[in-house]
Amino acid sequence: MSMGQLLVLIVATALLASLSTLALGWLAFQRLLRPQLETRLAILAEGLEARVRAGAGAAGQDVLEPLRAQVRGGVEDAVVIVLPTLRTELTAGFQEAATEMLPAFREEVRKGFADALSASDLLDRTAKKVVRTGSSLMESGLNLLRASRPDDRGDGDSR
Repeated sequence: MSMGQLLVLIVATALLASLSTLALGWLAFQRLLRPQLETRLAILAEGLEARVRAGAGAAGQDVLEPLRAQVRGGVEDAVVIVLPTLRTELTAGFQEAATEMLPAFREEVRKGFADALSASDLLDRTAKKVVRTGSSLMESGLNLLRASRPDDRGDGDSR
């Protein structure tokens, strides 16, 4: 064997040993180490998430009360500024609407009183008719009772 062939054989053996080591290392990583690393990573992620949530919740609670106070103060300031203007505008609007609606309202009230008076007149007439009809029925009933007695018919003399 010549020196060149020996050198190629050494390089090929070294390359083959390196590739087989690399393949075995990759296979060992995939089968043994990767599941353990993924499990550990999931546990760390859950812990980190819990710490972030707790920190965010605590920070939110710390910020919430000052934020409420600021919003409350801002709303109160806005009310103090806007309320007088709103009152004057509403008062003017109500007065304007009342001025526009007053004639129609008066007319409706007049009509209502007229309807009420005509209804009471109708009620009076109906009551009078009921009394007349009732008294006429009573009179007819009494006349029938009186007519059935023999003494009132004049039959008492014939006995």
